[in-house]
Amino acid sequence: MLLAGALLALAGAAAAVAPAGGRAQDAPAAAGAPGGTAGTPAADGSADTAGPVAERERCAGGRDPAESYRAERVAGDAVRRIRERGEGGQLVVGIDQNSYLWGYRSPETGEIVGFDLDLVRAIAEDLLGTDAPDAVTYLAIPTDQRTDAIRDGQVDMVVRAMSITCDRWDQVAFSTAYFDTGQQLLVPRNSPVTGYDASLTGARVCSAAGSTAAGLLEREDFGAELVPAPNHLDCLVLVQLGEADALMTDSALAAGHVAQDPSMRLVGEPLTEESYGVAMNLADVDLVRWVNAVLEDYREGGADSRWARSADRWLQGYLYPEDAPPPTPPRPRYLD
Repeated sequence: MLLAGALLALAGAAAAVAPAGGRAQDAPAAAGAPGGTAGTPAADGSADTAGPVAERERCAGGRDPAESYRAERVAGDAVRRIRERGEGGQLVVGIDQNSYLWGYRSPETGEIVGFDLDLVRAIAEDLLGTDAPDAVTYLAIPTDQRTDAIRDGQVDMVVRAMSITCDRWDQVAFSTAYFDTGQQLLVPRNSPVTGYDASLTGARVCSAAGSTAAGLLEREDFGAELVPAPNHLDCLVLVQLGEADALMTDSALAAGHVAQDPSMRLVGEPLTEESYGVAMNLADVDLVRWVNAVLEDYREGGADSRWARSADRWLQGYLYPEDAPPPTPPRPRYLD
């Protein structure tokens, strides 16, 4: 279990990181970003429990937010920009270095590793034709600065367990989904909180500013006191220090917290059905199509796919039993 002091050293403001010889940049200045939507409230309007908040969010015209541009490897302006940067090309990616299993600094090697980082490396290899560590610049970005970093051109993409939502599509473009998840509450094992319901009354509930969880809690807090933090790991620290009573985040990320700290537990059912996607600039349609082509290959091969091998390495035993096969990757949905 990671102690609060160790977690505090990892959590906080954005920082430039350069794992395995990669180059680092300064973090972007703080800026707000709109919170994503997580669906509509339960139809019965119950004041005691919300139950599942949504089967799945739908955008205007009934479009699934996980729909993206059809996969195609055609080098347009965005791909050429990446390939012409520096010597031999340079991909700049916004990541998280505080999400255990997804993107975190290995205490053994000091390298930033995880499920998201495996995908970043696959994208870089395909775009640039090299697996050299210094072909990628990694920038650690707080949750509420992800869209601004993309729109301001500080990064080419964000691969950071970022949920695809309709609101976020107004700000950035997304790849097809690479993982399915949902919002869930994480509490100490002795907590009286039972789920997203009236048991939250008077509780201090933490969520990352600008996150899907924050938007959900702002719409229905069940009498809880909302505690914002830069990211979900900061929320875990606040709970460990007794300064918050619960945290809400994606169930996939929450499973990593339980792996770090067995004194925590997930309560209730996942409240939403969401998907993670790679976020990019709205103007970079050629890059979105290219990433979708990489994802097609990444998912291909069943239990022997790169996606499945990465899931086995990072998520087995936490998100699914060690003696079970990995879950099936989300099937791609396309706009065109």
